[in-house]
Amino acid sequence: MNNNDTDIVNIFENGQWYHSMIYKNIKSKGTFDYTKIIKNLNFPEMKNKSVLDVGCSDGFFSKYFLEELNAEYVKGVDINKYDGSVNFEVLNTYKKEYSDKYNKHDDFYNLKESYEKLGLKNSNKFLLTKNIFDLNMEFEYGSIYNLSNFEIHDVTFCGSLLEHLRDPITAIEQLYFKTKEYCIIDVSNSFKNIMPLMNKPYLKYTGAGGNFFHYSDKSIELMLKNVGFKSVERLKRYKIKIEKYDYKIQHSIFIGIK
Repeated sequence: MNNNDTDIVNIFENGQWYHSMIYKNIKSKGTFDYTKIIKNLNFPEMKNKSVLDVGCSDGFFSKYFLEELNAEYVKGVDINKYDGSVNFEVLNTYKKEYSDKYNKHDDFYNLKESYEKLGLKNSNKFLLTKNIFDLNMEFEYGSIYNLSNFEIHDVTFCGSLLEHLRDPITAIEQLYFKTKEYCIIDVSNSFKNIMPLMNKPYLKYTGAGGNFFHYSDKSIELMLKNVGFKSVERLKRYKIKIEKYDYKIQHSIFIGIK
């Protein structure tokens, strides 16, 4: 094992990850492990397409789009400053609680030597993923509420972010403006009891400080259509386990065609 491998393995084994990621025979301990189900989520082929991945986190989906779906290039956008601060919207009354929680998620201090040997100045795992897998993807800080500085991409993607937003309609509209062909949105916290709500445009406030809404599938469909997407289709409903808490959460994936 060379020096780089030693440091990469250190971060994979001891770092804080949002998604489980595999390096050689080592899997990071993510909050969500998509490695076994990602190929069943019905993502379309992205051959030679550019992708704007908004809320890109550690780059798990960006990596999949490039390596498995043959995308040409991915621009990852995230509001995370990688300084231990909360990286999504929270109510002021919950700010200290979330600040304390997310400060503990920043592993840079504990793994600083390994990050620095790999050429990183913070714990940005999107850049770590780019570097160690030599991928054609770039990271830029930004908010989904204002994507005006970014170029239009063939495909836009937003995964597990909408439920953390106070204003999902503005977010979807911003994605629309930057989409040339189609937009894919993966939403967690959709309703568990789906049958009575399947065809009704419901949003339910959760009462939480940073996880604002449960969505019915119809509500996502209507928001996508009303911002301008000509056709909208649900690609998949699925459940995935939150590894830290050992229970599953409902997701729905939608595609909006421009």
